[in-house]
Amino acid sequence: MDSTFQHSGLARAEFLALDVRDFYGRSGPGAPHTEASPARTDSGAAVTSTVLVNTFNHERFIEECIDSLLVQTVLPNEIIVHDDGSTDNTVALLRRYGSRIKLIETPAAREPAYVRQVRAIERSFANSSGRLVFLLDGDDRFKRDKVEQYVSTFVANPDVALIQSPMTKIDEHGRVLGTNLEPRKHVVEHLKAIYRHQDVDFYYPSSSLAFSRSYLECALPLDLSDGHPLWADTRLSIVAPYFGRVITLPDVLTDWRRHVGSDSVRARSRRLQLQQTLMRTRVFNHFCRRHGLRTISPWRNARFYLQLLRFSLPDTAYALIHRRVYPRAAYPV
Repeated sequence: MDSTFQHSGLARAEFLALDVRDFYGRSGPGAPHTEASPARTDSGAAVTSTVLVNTFNHERFIEECIDSLLVQTVLPNEIIVHDDGSTDNTVALLRRYGSRIKLIETPAAREPAYVRQVRAIERSFANSSGRLVFLLDGDDRFKRDKVEQYVSTFVANPDVALIQSPMTKIDEHGRVLGTNLEPRKHVVEHLKAIYRHQDVDFYYPSSSLAFSRSYLECALPLDLSDGHPLWADTRLSIVAPYFGRVITLPDVLTDWRRHVGSDSVRARSRRLQLQQTLMRTRVFNHFCRRHGLRTISPWRNARFYLQLLRFSLPDTAYALIHRRVYPRAAYPV
């Protein structure tokens, strides 16, 4: 396949999180809703958009999440919410939105969390029709012009498989903690970068991502036969460059909730970082072997060695080595 990719240059990140109710004005289940008109490519093909929201016990955040979609400068054509057996008030809050969302309610399953996420995406996608499909966790929220920017990018680049952008980190109360902008995730050519660095960690988390329908039709249902507990968004991202272009936008367009109960916070431990790097590599290689493609090795991945050092050494010793060996690291851990 053609491995020529488009790169959007890095711009200064916007660090302000949005308080949906104050900044957007009237929102919530009682707010008005207008229909979205699809954008069109140069060939005249309509570009419709779908947001797949995955939620479980998000009663504190789900209204902010849905409200952020209903006040977009370009409205999504579909909002499909998959509730994974919530035991709090999440479903009751979602039902108040009526026909403005499509709600899929499922009983709580005993499967591992990563499998439940896979099944939620598969069920939601089967009920969708958009050509550009966004993922969104029920405790996160979109900046007001995110759908517009992503759809415009897709219209200009109809061969894209994945669009992503950095995110603002916020706490449980919506206070800004910083940004997760990482230069290595803004590489020019993702497929070449994978083999150059022997690494596949070039992608932002779930709520940043939007995939083309044509790619998801090839990728779903996901193959879990490798047995690794790797999340669906990562599985979809790491092989996306084989199916189309990956474009990373420079602007911060999502608020990413960082709270005690979030899986991303738990995953920041040094041991788990090592495990995640190995799992991503093994899942990628499993895909490559199935399709006769070249594999990669963590032992040729400089970032993996940094993670090993960070796991093994005291902070002061690691910082000294990192400064001396990687004084201007553009490819940090």
